[in-house]
Amino acid sequence: MQQHEISTLMLDASNDAIRFAKEHQVELDKSLTSLLLVDQLLAELHSHEQAAPHSAEIMFTLCNIFGAYIGQVFIAHVGGQWQYNQTDKKAPFVFVQFNDKEFPFASVCYHKITQDNTISLANYMKQAMANAMQ
Repeated sequence: MQQHEISTLMLDASNDAIRFAKEHQVELDKSLTSLLLVDQLLAELHSHEQAAPHSAEIMFTLCNIFGAYIGQVFIAHVGGQWQYNQTDKKAPFVFVQFNDKEFPFASVCYHKITQDNTISLANYMKQAMANAMQ
């Protein structure tokens, strides 16, 4: 996948997260403070996941669109670019690369929804921004 293709794909996925949030009466504006709203949405998804697990396809989509949203916020405020890792053909993944650092935002979303609702994407972003500047 070419760099411009992955960038376009992730921008589109980010816009899907904005639309999903809007359907749930939440306005995401690509600001750092909007990540608190993402935390709330993912906390609701975590509750739903505990009651009745989402299908693998839905989980994949949710984690990728919110990972894309968070990545776009990171890129807008810090910099970096999307990368597509196909080392494992059965489990390719997308991440933001800034200098020599990698930020797998979709993976963090997955862990929050499926395992640990105490994870804060807003706090993760603060740490990622601090790490990017080291």
